[in-house]
Amino acid sequence: MANSGQIKNGVVYLEAADSIGIMTIDNGSQNKIPKPDFVDLNVLKEWIHEQDLKGLIITGQGRHFSAGADVDGIRAGRDNPQHMKEALKKGKNILSYIEALPIVTVAAVSGVCFGAGLEIALSCQFRICTESAVLAFPESNLGIMPGLAGTIRLPRKTGRGRAIEIILSGRTINAEEAYNIGLVDRIVQNKTHISSSIEFIRQLTQNKSNQQIKFIIEAINNATSENYETACYCEGDFFVKLLEEEEFK
Repeated sequence: MANSGQIKNGVVYLEAADSIGIMTIDNGSQNKIPKPDFVDLNVLKEWIHEQDLKGLIITGQGRHFSAGADVDGIRAGRDNPQHMKEALKKGKNILSYIEALPIVTVAAVSGVCFGAGLEIALSCQFRICTESAVLAFPESNLGIMPGLAGTIRLPRKTGRGRAIEIILSGRTINAEEAYNIGLVDRIVQNKTHISSSIEFIRQLTQNKSNQQIKFIIEAINNATSENYETACYCEGDFFVKLLEEEEFK
């Protein structure tokens, strides 16, 4: 996949080709997340706007997706709790933006996907992981808890009781169990997670206009972010606008 529009911001590389963007976490062998606002949200918004994407893949450089937050950075937050609250708010805003994107979003997971890394993966609509991938929220073993909406997004995928068990125990979940409990959507062979994610997006969006993709995903997002009347009104508005498009057969 040829690169275009490649930039580095925070601990991520952003690149795009053929209407698919890739955000790569690149921070040492374990791709630790040094702070909650791991990328500048304004830079991310501007880049996505300029690329006119149909899909976005989030992955990690090398063997691992991300081993989670830098523990030293978390400990430093004890000295300035207000600063930590603000940083967490910024981090949540980044993940909320990704979650609400009107394009197909996929976390391509290999190796370890722990803590903040798993919270980033959960902000995507889909998670495609390799056979050897392992996932966990180990924060409880450090005396803390997820802080980037992991306690909110995990139960949406696994159910409330299972989410409580996973987060309180801090245990590691292999790919097969993650698939069985709805935490990941597909398991692929090792080292094929990125190519499989690209192919998944291409198959899902083939012969679909960017406008059609945008309206369908926005309408589905509205089902949880808006009241019923507003969601229904927007769906009807999108429907009529698509009737006016050249793509309508």
